[in-house]
Amino acid sequence: MTKGLKKALLAVGAVLALIIVLMVAIPFLFKDKIKTAVLDVVNEQLNAKVEIGDFGLNLFSNFPHATVSLYDAVISGTGAFEADTLLQAKSANVTIDLFSLFGDKYDISSINLDNIRLHAKVLADGQANWDIMKEDSSAQAEEPETESAFNLSLKKVAIKNSDVIYEDNTSKMKAILSKWNGNISGDFSAAETTLQIGSSIDEVSFVMDNIPYLNKVVIKADAGINADLENMKFTFAESHLQLNELKASVEGSFAMPDDESMDFDLKLNAPNTQFKEILSLIPAMYTADFKDIKTSGVASLDGYVKGTMKGESYPAFDMKVIVSNAMFQYPSLPKAVDNINLNIALQSKGGSLNNTVVDMSKFSFALGGNPFNGNLRVTTPMSDPNIKMHANGIIDLGMIKDVYPLETGTELNGKITADLTLATRMSDIEKERYEDVSASGTLNVNDMIYKSTEMPDVLIQKAGLEFTPRYVNLNSLDINIGKNDLSANGRLENFIAYVLKDQTIKGNLNIKSNYLNANDFLGESDTTETETAAADSTATASDSFIIPKNIDFALNASLKEIKYDKLTISNMAGSMSVKDGILKLNDVAANTLGGSCKVSGSYDTSNPEKPKVDFALNLSKVSFAETFKSVESIQKFAPIFESLLGSYSMNLNINTSLGESILQTLANLTGNGALQTSEVKVENVAALTALSSALKTDALNSFSAKDLNLPFSINEGKINTKPFSLNIGNGGALLLEGSTGLDQSINYKGTVTLPKALANNFIKDVPITIGGTFTSPKIGLDAKAIASEAVSSVAGEALGKITGSEEPVDLSEEKAKQIEKLRAEADNAATKLVEEAEKQAKALEEKAGSNPIAKAAAKAAGNKLVEEAKKQGEKLRNEAEEQTKKLE
Repeated sequence: MTKGLKKALLAVGAVLALIIVLMVAIPFLFKDKIKTAVLDVVNEQLNAKVEIGDFGLNLFSNFPHATVSLYDAVISGTGAFEADTLLQAKSANVTIDLFSLFGDKYDISSINLDNIRLHAKVLADGQANWDIMKEDSSAQAEEPETESAFNLSLKKVAIKNSDVIYEDNTSKMKAILSKWNGNISGDFSAAETTLQIGSSIDEVSFVMDNIPYLNKVVIKADAGINADLENMKFTFAESHLQLNELKASVEGSFAMPDDESMDFDLKLNAPNTQFKEILSLIPAMYTADFKDIKTSGVASLDGYVKGTMKGESYPAFDMKVIVSNAMFQYPSLPKAVDNINLNIALQSKGGSLNNTVVDMSKFSFALGGNPFNGNLRVTTPMSDPNIKMHANGIIDLGMIKDVYPLETGTELNGKITADLTLATRMSDIEKERYEDVSASGTLNVNDMIYKSTEMPDVLIQKAGLEFTPRYVNLNSLDINIGKNDLSANGRLENFIAYVLKDQTIKGNLNIKSNYLNANDFLGESDTTETETAAADSTATASDSFIIPKNIDFALNASLKEIKYDKLTISNMAGSMSVKDGILKLNDVAANTLGGSCKVSGSYDTSNPEKPKVDFALNLSKVSFAETFKSVESIQKFAPIFESLLGSYSMNLNINTSLGESILQTLANLTGNGALQTSEVKVENVAALTALSSALKTDALNSFSAKDLNLPFSINEGKINTKPFSLNIGNGGALLLEGSTGLDQSINYKGTVTLPKALANNFIKDVPITIGGTFTSPKIGLDAKAIASEAVSSVAGEALGKITGSEEPVDLSEEKAKQIEKLRAEADNAATKLVEEAEKQAKALEEKAGSNPIAKAAAKAAGNKLVEEAKKQGEKLRNEAEEQTKKLE
């Protein structure tokens, strides 16, 4: 080997080694920078928020292919889709030929998607959440479009354990594909190729106009499709399709000749269809033991779609299902459902969907020897549904257990008897042309019992509906749910339009009940007090009971006993109305909280996101203790109720919007009212106990107040009280005003007029402040005002005693002696006056004892006495000097 060749080989080896090192190192050295750069570019280009948990770039393991991977990627919306997630992916990777990056065709060998959740949504106004590309403001509209130089070669796409949801609010349509696994392979870069598709979806549901056409159907598909990618035409070479147990194949073609049109020429073939396969499409029947079910009878299924779909024009279609003389029986059960006959067709000649005809010309079965049959035909479904239907027969619910495997603990009994006929156009009902409506018959339920482990027992003793063209008579309804009972009768209007077209049902109903526990229907559970408190504080407005807007009822209610939360209401009677999502009460009277009440107002859920309450309450002689125990808002706003014994009356006007929690709801509360009580006993209120301690008296620990009138208002999370007075006995009184907050903070000011029993009479009125919280109050006393009052009431009396005890000064003796004596006596008197004042001051303090208020007042009074004595002494000396000058 020559030295030159050796050097060349070493150089090549070094270059290869460097390339290998770079291929291993680059993904690690520059991963964060690449991730940041990708996110910056993507977020600049999209009207959406893109997040990536991790980013992977592998240049080595599949060389000359590179694998780019994204982990925990999320694309979330903005604007109208702020709270929505368009795409969420656990992982997604693309494998691309590195050398193709230097050419004009990108060679991608595979795209793999794992645990993808795609939620595509169209709002009622037509906005789509996937329309997230920003417009290029730099693009010139005048420039002619040039052919893109971008070319893509793709071999395979695989999807694993993924979910797809498509929701279109413009057509009230929703499709859900859950746990989708599959792949598609072919040469997507070729003008023509054969696509091999293998796919399985554990659950497929499709709902349109609230009608579930498919409900959690298992779908498997394997197909070879000849794809003319240049003309976007796809022809089924072979296909195998399975829906639950139903096996079929698809023949024909599907094409997209332009951006606005789709051409269909497809036929569904199921030549060997068995009744069991048809039965499997009924969700309730497709249970775990369905494979063992016995069936017989003739069945057929076929259909086609042919024509162009463009805009509001649709292709022609025809789907037919026929079942003749069929039966089914579960091997573990004693009886069968037999004489099953079904003939249903869904047809359209194409064009408008209004040309669709739904024709169920035959539907019948026999259950335990009781035949039931019916038919239905609907034409012009989009513009003005023309409906003809009939149902007649008896269903013995007690026999269901003999033909269908009910869950353990489930019991069903009773009979449903129907004989109904209807022939009408929807417009005739809407425009009240009842002479053109044919509607008659009855529907009765008797002694129906439903028991299960998941809910209280349901007993419908009797329910009877009588149909006429104009209205439906509810002749009777007697129902028990657990311990709850309800009976009703009345008249319902627009019932048919309500059932068939979700229009507003109107009615006048009389409702009676002996016992109704609302907690049974609001999801009350057996939880601890701590759990209940946590649930109460986090309950959201969306958890509130929302009143449907398509109900317009006038109600006369007579309810003997109602329970709501911890509140018991008895003998409720009055008129109510439900309309446009609003419940209104008009002077509804009831007994509650140990007294009585009347309520007028409304519960408004017309905006389901922000339910509102607006009520006027008149409470009469209700119990403080019962109120605190039963009403959570009182526990938050007025915890003092726990320490009050007696009854009260109150007028209260309140309104609020329901917030994210009970605390937010109360924070939004505004109102006003007045509370009156003839006598109330107050015991063990922390703030008053603390005040008693500060005053060295037990007068405020427990006392009775009479003729209390307490006006108040509620705003911004606080109850604000105007000045009110409490008589605390033996000449004492408490005058207060201030506020209590939702956090139980208190802020009051006022005056305590001390009872006569309070030690020493140095003070009568004590100015106070009460702050802190209800359970940890802080008492403030105005010492300056207390001392001022004590001085004015005591100092004058004490000074009078001092000066009154002195003999008057005689100034009538001879001049010289008089002058000397005058000065001496004035000085002695002044000195004695101060000494006596100091003695009296000391006595006052001793007399005050340990009472801090009296002691402070005595000390202030003593100081004032000494000060006044000094002034009086100086005055005596000055007067003596004036007399001296006159004598001289």
